[in-house]
Amino acid sequence: MNEQKILAAITVGQAPRVDITADILPLLPPNVILREYGALDELTFDEVTAAFAPQEGDEVLVSRMRDGRQVKFTQPYIVPLVQQKITQAEQEGADAILLLCTGVFPKFEHKVLMLEPQGLLHAVAGKLTGGKKVGLLVPMPDQVEQAYRFWGESGLDVVVTSASPYLEFAKVREAAEFFCDKDVAFICTDCMGYSVAMKQAVQQVTGLPVILPRTLLIRVVNELFA
Repeated sequence: MNEQKILAAITVGQAPRVDITADILPLLPPNVILREYGALDELTFDEVTAAFAPQEGDEVLVSRMRDGRQVKFTQPYIVPLVQQKITQAEQEGADAILLLCTGVFPKFEHKVLMLEPQGLLHAVAGKLTGGKKVGLLVPMPDQVEQAYRFWGESGLDVVVTSASPYLEFAKVREAAEFFCDKDVAFICTDCMGYSVAMKQAVQQVTGLPVILPRTLLIRVVNELFA
């Protein structure tokens, strides 16, 4: 029997992320226990929106509060809060850490294995393009320009549109139509908030393969710990 492992899942929003665990818990190996941590767990929605609101030129991140509300904030404010949760998770016995955000972050301090979606997503996409562009779906319009920049820095040619996974499901389906005449190799949903159901909707609209970060990362966890 495989040794039991504790996987700490850290969201930049609030835990629990029932919207994510609904898709990933069935895919976890039976020997892996998931513990959830949220960078914003000790804050209210009003505190976050008042103190962490992005200013012009800031890197924008979007996540979910415990009550299901979408919350938007800027990256520098969230980094020390994420670091606190990494340290807490390690002190509480985590064998590995999974960051539930595809954003770009500075290097975090950690002692155990840490899986960060952004690097893995870019690396996988870069090996699959076949010289074509990648369709990219991000949550907010003010994340489109930064998506071109971040993915371009990884050497990837992308076309980007937006639709939040935390608001109307129909808007995700509508946004998928943007890619129908763009001659892209496949589509990446660039946020951990997009669900399996949303992936399937995008596939139905476009007829294209779709890479979903939450299930991609859990399959890496399976390879490591199953």
